[in-house]
Amino acid sequence: MGIAERKAAKQFEETHYPKLKKDVDAAARFDVPVEVDWTSLAVEGYEHLYEETWPKVFFAPLIGALRAISQDDLGRESLQGSLKRVVIRNSAGNSSASSVASFRDGVLTLDHEPATNVDEVEDRQQAIQKALEAAPELPNVYSAKDPLRAFLDWDAKGLDATLQAVLRITWRQQAGIPLVLPRIGLSLRSGRAASGFVREILEDRREGRAVLLHVPAESGTPYEGAIVIPVGTIESISILDVPAFGALKRDSVPVPSLLQLRRQLAAVEARVRAATETSVTLGLASGVDATSAEELRALGFLAERAREVLEALVKDDLGRSTLREKVKRIQLRTDKHASVAFADGTLELVTGRRPVDWHTRAELEKAVEAAL
Repeated sequence: MGIAERKAAKQFEETHYPKLKKDVDAAARFDVPVEVDWTSLAVEGYEHLYEETWPKVFFAPLIGALRAISQDDLGRESLQGSLKRVVIRNSAGNSSASSVASFRDGVLTLDHEPATNVDEVEDRQQAIQKALEAAPELPNVYSAKDPLRAFLDWDAKGLDATLQAVLRITWRQQAGIPLVLPRIGLSLRSGRAASGFVREILEDRREGRAVLLHVPAESGTPYEGAIVIPVGTIESISILDVPAFGALKRDSVPVPSLLQLRRQLAAVEARVRAATETSVTLGLASGVDATSAEELRALGFLAERAREVLEALVKDDLGRSTLREKVKRIQLRTDKHASVAFADGTLELVTGRRPVDWHTRAELEKAVEAAL
């Protein structure tokens, strides 16, 4: 960086940056610590463009993203609780708007070439907002230190208990939880073997219990098949793809950010208030620490089921009057098992942490009606 670049950078820092910093703080609604690596921004030969390009590349999209997030109290609270510092630099040779922002441990880093794709202001704003609002990522089930952990957590200590665990996944999937059906292999005492998906455990007074195995059509077998295997003839069970035992289908249930979840609950609260003409509150229970992807996903699924159940309830005269007269608070949390409880004006909706233990809409509806 030559004298011309240093002078232009210094002039920008002293003349233009103070106002831009005030605009950043105003958009965020609090004083945001900002660190600018002026040396890396001062690209040689572009000193006459700093006043035009730096605001467009870095500050305008940052201000726009902060303003969009801080549009309501929930957004402002979320931003103040999560954003600790902003770092602006040009160190990676990045010219893509989609890659301008990264957000880790409270630090938002904007890294972009300062004189390239200058007019993609809106794209960079969206990328910054997405980074700030992003939900935590789910751990990869295949990278677990113990690949058998997903199965061992079921505490299935025997052949029959394993069959029941597999069958429970099947039942929950049929009830509306988008679980991956585990494929199993059965080794029989006769020396034969079979594989497929457990559909039912059949009970017969004369012949005893048998596994109904669904064998889907595959290459070389263009038909759906079924095998009935007496439980007493099974010697061993093989679980194929065991790290994904009890897991959800990929991308079937999105993980919301905490801000998205709170806004989702606020929208439901507004509908229930309008329908019941009360000041009922709806939100997360006290002490809920929804920071992990698994916790947020479970709560997001519960929130959507709660929306469906409550909207149906307020459309019914009896349901609406019951909510109006009895319920002051509706709270959501997670626990080992799903449940619904009502006491002292509080309707508590609890979801299990494992997807197999989540409420379906029908189950939640029945449980809420029973509690009220």
